[in-house]
Amino acid sequence: MELNLIKNIILFHITCIILFTCIYWYLRDHFERQSKHKLMPIDYLLLATTIQASVGISDFNPISFWGKLTMIIQQFIMIVTNVFALTNFNVLFFNT
Repeated sequence: MELNLIKNIILFHITCIILFTCIYWYLRDHFERQSKHKLMPIDYLLLATTIQASVGISDFNPISFWGKLTMIIQQFIMIVTNVFALTNFNVLFFNT
């Protein structure tokens, strides 16, 4: 059962990263970047992965309401998922 939970949480995070990569690519005009090179989909994958990993380091800045809202939604999903995962891990591994 523990392995199923771990697998499901990992798949959920990967799904979120892929989904938000596509959303950031679609909303690419709502972000500015500090470096001036041509942006590619890998740049948006990096942004989505950085947010989902809760690292918080990125050279992307949302410049519109929709860009900011999208980043907030992904951060909120990440926080809720981590709280859920930690709660379940504590119950599974430390509840006797």
